[in-house]
Amino acid sequence: MKRICLLTTLLLSFSLEIAAQADYPTAAAKIQRYYNRQLADSLYGMFGNSIKSALPPDQTRAMLSQLQNQLGDMMRLTPTGGDASYHTWKADFAKGTLTMILALNAGNQLEGFRFVPYQEKKTTENEVDNYNLTTTDATIRGTLTLPVSNGPVPVVLIIAGSGPTDRDGNNNMGLKTNAYKMLAETLQADGIACVRYDKRGVGASATGKLETDISFEGTINDAAGFIKMLKADKRFSSVIVAGHSEGSMIGMLAIQRSPADKFISIAGAGEPIDIILQRQLAAQSPPLAAKAKSMLDSLKQGHSVVNTEPALQNLFYPAVQPYMMSWVKYDPEKEIGQLKIPVLIIQGNTDAQVSVKDAKHLKQGAPTAQLEIIDQMNHVLKDAPASGGINDITYADPTKPLNTQFVKDVKNFIKSR
Repeated sequence: MKRICLLTTLLLSFSLEIAAQADYPTAAAKIQRYYNRQLADSLYGMFGNSIKSALPPDQTRAMLSQLQNQLGDMMRLTPTGGDASYHTWKADFAKGTLTMILALNAGNQLEGFRFVPYQEKKTTENEVDNYNLTTTDATIRGTLTLPVSNGPVPVVLIIAGSGPTDRDGNNNMGLKTNAYKMLAETLQADGIACVRYDKRGVGASATGKLETDISFEGTINDAAGFIKMLKADKRFSSVIVAGHSEGSMIGMLAIQRSPADKFISIAGAGEPIDIILQRQLAAQSPPLAAKAKSMLDSLKQGHSVVNTEPALQNLFYPAVQPYMMSWVKYDPEKEIGQLKIPVLIIQGNTDAQVSVKDAKHLKQGAPTAQLEIIDQMNHVLKDAPASGGINDITYADPTKPLNTQFVKDVKNFIKSR
């Protein structure tokens, strides 16, 4: 979980050009056969123009090889749903499970093909999609936990961190924390409502849009849409936005578009993403950091880049560059200073991904904000030492409770006048 992860790996592009009589079963069977036999050229021959332009033959071969090395053979494909624009399958590999999403054009060519983390359908009462945002091009699905009350109550909107992290704080890349679900349940028990949602392209909010059309701006607008819904909902007395990790930046920007009453930054970065990435890469490989810097500078200027360095493929994959372009232009220290509402900045001192220094940067941007440094709390909001196996184990233990001081600080801030 410590590696750089901007989006899900190995994502391919999407389109809404659909065939009236698209033969999805045949296409899925061919993909399974070509994948298992590593027939990259045959798979490339199935691509429509939009994928061919984003994924040339050499990158198709690299993608198949990387998937094979990580997951082994594709053992079975089970249809799981879809609509007129795309179909989905549960793809069981020898070493894991993903969801495969396909879209076919009028010539039965692939105009959409991507793998995302597989998530079992949720069936318990607290997991239903009972608070959804409908936009012009997607439905963003969320869960409302509402306490028993005789009148309006505060409501917290939880915005998840980066990558395919879902509304509960889990993903299929090894993250199993239930952190957001636990927070929602403990708030509910104390008379505070909560809405948490799967971000665009994640879990139940998967869309049929081109990967290149999913932008950081889109995630901000989705969060702003939820804030607007909550402000108009008479069941709620106030709206508090709580953003975790990347969700912190999304939250502070969303509030500028749709005002809320309070903001909580939880383990939020305090510097622009290009600075953070350069620092992380420099610690791993200075030569790679130097190559990445020039590409990040180009993205910051709004120019796409051509990456020839295999080690940077996931970071500068063509389909994710539009997302990076819309993300890299923001400085969290400046943006948090734009908020004219009460702000709480929370940071654990054993967080291996975001540091206390980041929290202090945010505090510099918002001098009147309340800053809480939580002793022995890591990035997934659990008790853990600074390093070693115990810290890592918390990323895969959904039963370990949240740090008690963290919960106390959040509740006190929500209830404060």
